[in-house]
Amino acid sequence: MHASTGKAILYTVIFEVLKALVIIPNSRTREVGDLLAVARAEARKREHAEKNPPIRSLRFLPELGVYVAVYEAQEKQKAKAPEKVED
Repeated sequence: MHASTGKAILYTVIFEVLKALVIIPNSRTREVGDLLAVARAEARKREHAEKNPPIRSLRFLPELGVYVAVYEAQEKQKAKAPEKVED
C-alpha cells in the first residue's frame, strides 16, 4: 500500500530460472573455451533447445576440483494439439 495515496502498488517481477552443471575437468578441458563449449552443449541438450542457453557464470571450486557452470533455463514451449479437420 502506498503511504501517501492509500492505493495498492502492483509490481511485475520476472524471475529467471537458473540451473547449474558440474564439470569435472579432464585432459581435453584445459582451457576456458573448452569448458564453455562443454557447458553450452550440455545445457542445450538438457533444455532440448535449438540454440545454446546463455552461460551466466563459470567458476572453479578448488576444494572440490570441479567447475560449476550456471546457465539460464529456457521457457518450455507447449506443443499445440493437432487440429481436427472435418471433411
